[in-house]
Amino acid sequence: MTYSVLSPIFILLAFSFAIMILSVFVKSQRRYFAYMTLVGLIVALFLVLDMAGLSFTSAMGLDLWSAPVDVYFSDLKIKVDSFSLFLYMIFIFVGILVTIGSISYIDKEEKYRAEYFSLMLLALVGMMLIASATDLFVLYLSFELASISTYALAAFQRKDKASAEAGLKFFLMGAVSSAIALFGISIIYGVTAFAGGATTDLAGISDALAVGLTMEGMTIPIILGIVLLIAGFGFKIAVVPFHMWAPDVYQGSPTTISALLAAGSKKGGFAAFFKIFLLGLIAARMEWVFLVAVLAVVTMVVGNVLAIVQTDLKRMLAYSSIAHAGYILIAVCVGTLAADPATLSIAQYGLAGGLYHMLTHALMTGGAFLVVALTAMAKIGDNLNDYKGLYKRMPIVAFCMMVLLLALAGIPPLGGFFSKFVLFSSAVNAGDWFVWLAVAGVLNSAISLYYYARVIKYMYILEGPDETKVKAPTGLYIAVILATVGIVITGLLAEPIIRFAQDAAAALLG
Repeated sequence: MTYSVLSPIFILLAFSFAIMILSVFVKSQRRYFAYMTLVGLIVALFLVLDMAGLSFTSAMGLDLWSAPVDVYFSDLKIKVDSFSLFLYMIFIFVGILVTIGSISYIDKEEKYRAEYFSLMLLALVGMMLIASATDLFVLYLSFELASISTYALAAFQRKDKASAEAGLKFFLMGAVSSAIALFGISIIYGVTAFAGGATTDLAGISDALAVGLTMEGMTIPIILGIVLLIAGFGFKIAVVPFHMWAPDVYQGSPTTISALLAAGSKKGGFAAFFKIFLLGLIAARMEWVFLVAVLAVVTMVVGNVLAIVQTDLKRMLAYSSIAHAGYILIAVCVGTLAADPATLSIAQYGLAGGLYHMLTHALMTGGAFLVVALTAMAKIGDNLNDYKGLYKRMPIVAFCMMVLLLALAGIPPLGGFFSKFVLFSSAVNAGDWFVWLAVAGVLNSAISLYYYARVIKYMYILEGPDETKVKAPTGLYIAVILATVGIVITGLLAEPIIRFAQDAAAALLG
């Protein structure tokens, strides 16, 4: 057993603490806290990609770990494998984009710059621990680490009433949802105790529930626990009807943090959802799979329909993110087929589609939020009407925004198209009623094209009040361009990414 596979987590923790310690001795609030954060993230990403099979260290003659990496730490109740590494990659990508954007976005005179980057790193560490957790309570504690950090970040702009309100709403709703999830965890734990194997290990819970479902009087507690877990973690991923906080929090938070929440924190929620429902509750799948399927369709429809009427771009992207949560829930439904060895390959393909779409959505939505941050800093605004004639004032930004929006709509050959294709085709391959999930996904993607195309229309067709070119901070420009290049690459390299995602799905589902 080697702890070297945890080096990406240790590095981010070390940089988080180092930034806080240095801030005590360094009084001037310079940008090197952001640069320190960026260095830590790049080193962590290098190690993650190396462990995932790109073999940088092997090419240099080093033998740090065996491939594929699959290490279980029984004392920590965490596991590092292809599934966790895929999610590590997503979280660190998002962290890099947000950090680069924050170099410009966080005002030079703003206090607590060190706290901003330190909290962001802690939030990423929490997300990475979620991806590795094999125990229900470890997963819950990891989620709280990520959540508490993001509560503070949402309210980071203390002089802005909208930011303070967003932080308060996020904290209150998050606290309630955490309590609900904890109540559900306690009920499931109680059921496993009655079934003769009290445990919080996810694999052990599945075995205990299989026994509990055969016992008289255990069905109702199991269903109650499952409903509470869906409600508690449904908040984390903004699934309808637990989505009401998202538009307000995304709109009021600093836009870079909105990008972190939509592109990163929500993916941590899905990591927890996959682990809890496809590992811990797979034995009771017939008690919840139809409910999750209904929530998936309702979430798609509500998210897309409400996005149509939005004129504030941050709220529009928030509702778009809600709709995409509905798409990813398809992977949870198809993943239940893993309970039958005959359909295991279909389940793995469906989960791979969900993971692939999590990656592309992180780049698409993260990049789009950073565009909004950039135009706001350029004094253009973040309302739809403010984007009239944007291509004349900021041609590079308008082009990047167009690419990101087309990717969100699922237009080929961008990454968003291929991830949706894998996700929806897995539902078709599953057959039976799963096909209707694919139909709902395709129809909702068509609906979403309307409001994405409307933004493009405002940028390229409608005339703006001023055609003077506008300058904006370099950091945000770089972050937006990186996100755009990333979503193009995820389309061009769809095949190797799908293979990586399938390996990740196989590591989780077996």
